[in-house]
Amino acid sequence: MNERDGYGFCPRCGALMQDGVCRSCGYAAGNGQQGAYGNQNGAGWQGSYGGQPGMPQGSFGGRNGNWQQKPEKKKKAGGRAVAVICAAVGILFLVGIVVFMVISIRKVVDEVERGGFPGYGYGSDDGYFGYGEPYTDSGDSYDDSYDSYEPSEKDDYYVEITDATSLDLSYQVIWGSLSLRPDDEENDCTYDCIYPVLTGEGEEEKFSAMNQVLEDLVCRYKGDYQDYESGISSYGYVTCMDEEKISVVVKHSFYEKRTTTPRVEAITLRMDTGEVITHEEMAEVDEELAWQFRSRNSHQNGTVEFVDGLTDEELMEYLSNEEDSVMFYTPVGLEVGFNYDGGWVTVTLKTNTL
Repeated sequence: MNERDGYGFCPRCGALMQDGVCRSCGYAAGNGQQGAYGNQNGAGWQGSYGGQPGMPQGSFGGRNGNWQQKPEKKKKAGGRAVAVICAAVGILFLVGIVVFMVISIRKVVDEVERGGFPGYGYGSDDGYFGYGEPYTDSGDSYDDSYDSYEPSEKDDYYVEITDATSLDLSYQVIWGSLSLRPDDEENDCTYDCIYPVLTGEGEEEKFSAMNQVLEDLVCRYKGDYQDYESGISSYGYVTCMDEEKISVVVKHSFYEKRTTTPRVEAITLRMDTGEVITHEEMAEVDEELAWQFRSRNSHQNGTVEFVDGLTDEELMEYLSNEEDSVMFYTPVGLEVGFNYDGGWVTVTLKTNTL
């Protein structure tokens, strides 16, 4: 064919050329680059470089290849952050549970070690640590955290042992304390004792003798505290105070490793002479008293198995025993009871007054 007419043959593939361009391979006469690289648009660049041997796939093969990697990296980073946060929250939750369990177990152990006995008057270590002069406003040593109960003669019965002091009398009460610790630092035994001290103008000699009686009663176990694994505490209470008499009750607590044995003792003194008022002067122990005790015990204290298991004769023996029986006055009436193995029990007799 005559090239002058626009037709010819491709020197590369031998196919028909028209106007200098091969219809088969695209060879263009006078412009070898056009046929080599094709159409120089976005698709042409992608086709030319996207599959070149030895070059990283996706580097020049189109912008989409590069942009698609960035969201995947963000997704992985976000997933790691969520995992770390979840792990931290889980650890904090576990730590909280462990702390809660430790505190709960500690409370249970303390309850077991410090009481938990059935019956009247148990499970209380409400003494007067640091109890100083209760009649001065300047002292911070007075601990009134256990003064919520205020006994009254209108009450049906006496609820708990507590102080009933007065400022309107010719004498007053302040508080003395005694604390002992073994010389051996590894010995955890302790002894703490709080006792009332009577004061009044012109009565120093009489009060000195009365105070010695009270201190001897309240602190009677000071020489024996190391016989118990954790020691002893003894706290004195003035349960009745008037111009004729004063009743003092002491609550002893004997501490072993996992048990606390309570004991209650009481004494009532005449204010004019300082003499001790005997139990016989307070109440006659007979079958009538035994009947009243059972009736009042059921009303006040509910079920006390030890009392319910006693015969009338046995009950009267406990109430008349000089070592174990307890009698003292309160604003409500006369409190009568006794100590037994591992506990004590009292009832209120409202008709008995001195």
